[in-house]
Amino acid sequence: MIRRGFWVILGVLSLLSLTTTAAWAAPLVQEGDQPVDALWTALAPLAAIAMSIERLLEAFWDRWERANLSDRLKRIADPAGENYVHKKALYSHWIGTFLAIMAIGLTNVRLFYLLGFDVLFSSAEYVLFDANVGGILDSFTLGTLIDWLVTAGIIGWGGTELTHSVIEGLVKGRNLWKEMQEVHEGRKSITDARFFNDYVAPQLEERGLSVATLRQAMQSLEGAGVSVDRFVGDLTVGNVERLLGEMARDPEKAEAAQAVRTVLEGVPPERRAEIPNVLSLLTPEQRRRFLGG
Repeated sequence: MIRRGFWVILGVLSLLSLTTTAAWAAPLVQEGDQPVDALWTALAPLAAIAMSIERLLEAFWDRWERANLSDRLKRIADPAGENYVHKKALYSHWIGTFLAIMAIGLTNVRLFYLLGFDVLFSSAEYVLFDANVGGILDSFTLGTLIDWLVTAGIIGWGGTELTHSVIEGLVKGRNLWKEMQEVHEGRKSITDARFFNDYVAPQLEERGLSVATLRQAMQSLEGAGVSVDRFVGDLTVGNVERLLGEMARDPEKAEAAQAVRTVLEGVPPERRAEIPNVLSLLTPEQRRRFLGG
């Protein structure tokens, strides 16, 4: 019986390894322009392991209850004993956890790894060893071990239902966090637009520059391969004419130099040095968004 059980366990683990590897090698299915829900992508291999272990335990206990047990085996769990149900549940948890540890070790199907969460002590400085054979044994960190044991505990002690519930809860929590971040980014975008339109743009217009002409000048500089930061710096120290002269001598940059010079002609010389002060109110990201450079 023990020998047969060993071969059954070995066969199940081999099947898990092959099917999970095939599942991960397959590309994600697309529904229109959207990928399949990450919940099902992460759940499939974990659920396969959990269900396989549950079926294996059911077959094991069914065989156990129908076998003629020796007195030694009856001391472990006697089907006719009063505390058999309690012992059966306890041993199922431990056996299931052991099988889950082996299955996860073979397939590297770890819960937090699949869902994209960063487990503590997973950085390169906590690498315990690197077997360089692929799977869970490559760049093995303390975080890998934690993820491995937690996943095995959830599958071994909770089974398919708990595995599904945990993954669903984590995915919903992550999606909620992403939605909150998107709302925050949306509010920030609106605030940035109001700041630019209500304060920065009028400041530029007071100095003889419209947003449209300044955007055109910056795009011309970018197209000619000239750094906008250099242009702003030279404008600050009064060396912008030297920069434009250098650009004019280059046939590929002469058109851009002329476009920038035309824009600056509308700005009084005494107000040119104030333009960088206005632009410094913008972050590089805001400047690229509103002015294109």
